Amino acid sequence: MYLNQSIPLLFATPSASSSRVAIVLSLYILFLSFAVYLSATVWASFPYFLSITLLLGLHGYICLFSTGVNILYLFRYFLVWLLIFGTALVWYLYPGEVFVAPFGLNFQNVENTRILVLAGMFSLCGSLIGWHTALLRFDSTKCSEFMLPSKYRLGMRRAGLIVAVLFSLLYVWKAGGIVGGGKTYADGQEGFSIEFGVFNLFHFTGISLLLLSSICKTNINFRYLVISILTLIPGMLAGSRADFLPQAFVVFLLVFNSKILELLVFKRYFAGVKYFLVLLAILSSAYLISTFIAIARTGVDPWLVVEIMLENETGRLISSVYGHKMLYFETGNMMLGGLYSAIVQVREGYTGLLFGESYFNYLLISPPAFLGFPRPLGLEWATEVNGTMMTQGGIFEVAEAYWNFGLIGCFIVSFVISYFFGWILRRGLEFNNYFYLTWYIVYGLHGFRSIWYQNFGYFRLMTVMLVIYMFCVFSFRWFIANRRILKSNLCGIGS
Repeated sequence: MYLNQSIPLLFATPSASSSRVAIVLSLYILFLSFAVYLSATVWASFPYFLSITLLLGLHGYICLFSTGVNILYLFRYFLVWLLIFGTALVWYLYPGEVFVAPFGLNFQNVENTRILVLAGMFSLCGSLIGWHTALLRFDSTKCSEFMLPSKYRLGMRRAGLIVAVLFSLLYVWKAGGIVGGGKTYADGQEGFSIEFGVFNLFHFTGISLLLLSSICKTNINFRYLVISILTLIPGMLAGSRADFLPQAFVVFLLVFNSKILELLVFKRYFAGVKYFLVLLAILSSAYLISTFIAIARTGVDPWLVVEIMLENETGRLISSVYGHKMLYFETGNMMLGGLYSAIVQVREGYTGLLFGESYFNYLLISPPAFLGFPRPLGLEWATEVNGTMMTQGGIFEVAEAYWNFGLIGCFIVSFVISYFFGWILRRGLEFNNYFYLTWYIVYGLHGFRSIWYQNFGYFRLMTVMLVIYMFCVFSFRWFIANRRILKSNLCGIGS
């Protein structure tokens, strides 16, 4: 694993040799996974879920080491890996006794679950191959410095602080306040029509400007990491975990990024486990606190909240919820329910393959809602099978890809999304372009909503960045300029 030590770990990139190895091994694991699936269809007692669990563990290990511990890409990858690995493992340990989706138990059979974990494997392999393909020819040794003059850094820092704080406060207003008042995140919205998802994009843009402006050599100034996390806390106090808790955790990880890399490179696994447990404890505490706040906002007595949480076993890994035992991922369970729905509706002919229809609808729903154009509903509204709604909330990246193009779609869609993610990073580093680097950070921070809820989030981000670009063309050309090219030209003139 090679890493250019002059590039901050926020932008960690793999070496060409690491990328080639990761691509070859991913293809090999994908081939083995499909062979394992075919074996299970022929031989009923074949240890399918044990085999696929081991292959998923191996692929996750390859991802961790081949990507140079790029926190933002690992966030994207493991949001999918966690759900698929958990499903494969629980079906190996508790076949047919513990489920992973809240509704439609009769659809969660062995055959459909085999397809589910195979679809996840196709997605994970496509994702890692796409990332490494985008960065395969990137020469990080040519990216030795960030050439933004101090006067621009100060302006970027101020803009980032204003935008991050402003949208943090606007989010609380939109959500109807912080704790109390009988209002909830879902029904306490105040009087302006900007969607919650748009707040994330602008808020994360502010955070990215803060982080970029505070890079000193290879490190990010700790104070601005703390400020970025503080701007995310009001959203959690408003009762929203999905929009801000994962991103707070990712930004917090940047504090330990270099230490984690050191532990992995020198194979100090025991020390790495201790760090992981500390980080897990912090994440769990934040999750429980935000859950407590979300419930308490409805006016329920605080002690009753604790009692409800204990009675529902929501603090346990395997919980008795929705009337049956389930591996508890909370929102992740809903996303797996959507994937089961996609599998059933395609395989049993309820809708068949959509052949890109839901992705085409992105064009129809991208204009702002106040313009009044027709807005077709997303796939999350179509997960009902024989009167059973299989999910509540959004649609999982793997589910939408499978619903449109089957197994090959899971590979291609995840490949394209990860390739574009890597391409943005490559452009930003090659040309020292702060517009692309900002896009890259927002893209990474927006992963939770886009992967678990709907890939349309990535498309909407593209439209927002286009608006920012057009604004900067007239006012802040230094922000969108390819500064490395400018420096080369000036050097050529001077010689």
